[in-house]
Amino acid sequence: MQPLFIDLTGKKIVIAGGGRIAFRKAKTLEGDNAQITFVALDFSEEIILLASQRGYELIKREAQADDFKDAFLSILATNEREANHALAKSLDSAQLVCVVDEAGEGNVIFPAAVRRGPLQIAVTSNGASPKLTRMLKKQLDEQFDESWTGYSEFLGKCRDYIKKHSIPPSKKNELLAELLDDRYRLSEDERERKWAYLQSLAETTP
Repeated sequence: MQPLFIDLTGKKIVIAGGGRIAFRKAKTLEGDNAQITFVALDFSEEIILLASQRGYELIKREAQADDFKDAFLSILATNEREANHALAKSLDSAQLVCVVDEAGEGNVIFPAAVRRGPLQIAVTSNGASPKLTRMLKKQLDEQFDESWTGYSEFLGKCRDYIKKHSIPPSKKNELLAELLDDRYRLSEDERERKWAYLQSLAETTP
């Protein structure tokens, strides 16, 4: 499998299932501003609340192949192995499909992900060892603590600012490399000083 990061903003996602696993997948996607529809005979209180908060659609019946024909991403997360299998077989092979209880029947796997602002780190064992995946995610969570959130946002802001100003390319590369110094991750004051310097540099550059 090839790892990809995909922008799901405004994309239609259909989830077959109304229980714990369906809820967990939807929570993973919550920050992506996708249009999510759940199809199931019953929905957990968690899903009902989430749908109310986020404006997600709930269709109360068994999922059918037609429910997924316009979906950018289909997630088969019913509690029935045979139902997930039958739906997976009925969908177009060109569609993006995640089958939660049998990854090999789909073509999408949700990795264990660590998010710190714009920074995302994902890891998967492609089903070989979920325990290994969980262990590595825990290690990454500890290694990339919350200090990386403000730092990664700072890096993005500085890069955009440097790119849009008429600074010689060699100087731009030098400035971008300097931003990788760990003191900017560890100190908000250092970030503020660097930002002020960049602004003054851009103002004085012809």
